[in-house]
Amino acid sequence: MDYTINIIETCGKNIVTRDDGKVVHDLIVNQWDRVDAIKIDFGNVLIASVSFFDEIFGQLAFEYSRNDLTRKIHVDNIQKFDRALLNDIMRSRLRQQEYKPETQQ
Repeated sequence: MDYTINIIETCGKNIVTRDDGKVVHDLIVNQWDRVDAIKIDFGNVLIASVSFFDEIFGQLAFEYSRNDLTRKIHVDNIQKFDRALLNDIMRSRLRQQEYKPETQQ
């Protein structure tokens, strides 16, 4: 079973801040174990907000593996600029997670 989040219906014009992104992030986390895939439809609206994308996808990169994210999350109808921004955030956060220093004992 798939779950779809329509950004326009879910957020309206609130697509800029971390608080706005947290709404979407929390929907994803709440559905994670209940569905096979989570589709996020951006409705071809230009967002261009690092804070919004980082709160959604950057945080997910700290919570789930790269393989789980690529298997589970599908992004549709996203502007080219936003896709590039999203990819940069994901690369950065996944790299940060993978190379996190071991805690000293």
